[in-house]
Amino acid sequence: MPQTTYQAQVTSKDAADKLVADTENLQGVKWVNVNIDKGTIVVTHGEDYDESAFKSAASI
Repeated sequence: MPQTTYQAQVTSKDAADKLVADTENLQGVKWVNVNIDKGTIVVTHGEDYDESAFKSAASI
């Protein structure tokens, strides 16, 4: 399955959990992993992934 990585500053576990909750049910999203230390969000997704919807929901 394809993955897309974004750079984003997520400052706390609560913020990371909220980001996952806000994005995990979007079209094509299979898995969202937020790494607070590295400042990355990795999205595992299908071919029907709506990147603009994800970016909007994640505020990136």
